[in-house]
Amino acid sequence: MNKLLLIAVFLFCTVKSYAQDKWFSNIELDLVVPSEIEYNYSFNNTGTEISLDSKTALAILYSINYQLFNKISLGGLVGVQNQYGADFFMYKIGGNIKYYFVDSDNVYTYLHYAGNFTVDKDKFKNGNNLRIGIGFPFLKREAFNLNANVFYDINHFNLSGSEPLIFGNEKPESIFFRSYGISLGIKF
Repeated sequence: MNKLLLIAVFLFCTVKSYAQDKWFSNIELDLVVPSEIEYNYSFNNTGTEISLDSKTALAILYSINYQLFNKISLGGLVGVQNQYGADFFMYKIGGNIKYYFVDSDNVYTYLHYAGNFTVDKDKFKNGNNLRIGIGFPFLKREAFNLNANVFYDINHFNLSGSEPLIFGNEKPESIFFRSYGISLGIKF
């Protein structure tokens, strides 16, 4: 009985272990347009918030993904983003999950979470990014797909101890960028 079980496990693993076909990468160039910017600060020990004018952001992201099931993939991502207006330059490290409506070469929806890191601690300490979107392949080839994505994005930055953004004498606490965006990418 143990030999039969061992043979069954071995056959299952060999049938399912086409791992090279399951790995793929994406590179995306993002244009992010904030719909709302909420700046939280304290002045004379009183907390308050104001809305700021929006400026666009540009980003480039790279992700490596593993096709976990026929319609679901998990991946890790890295990237850089420049948020104009507040002049934040950040590095992103995180992960994503994608759900494919038909198969991995067709329309998908995705959720990604990433930490925002900077080397310029005068601007912000750290933060996080949450994005939900939908992707459409518009050119399919044997070796790659070109994709267009639309998404909703929330960026949060911890400003504790950083320089004031508006008045010069306020004590910054945090800032939220709620944005919509589009991206063009290549899957290979």
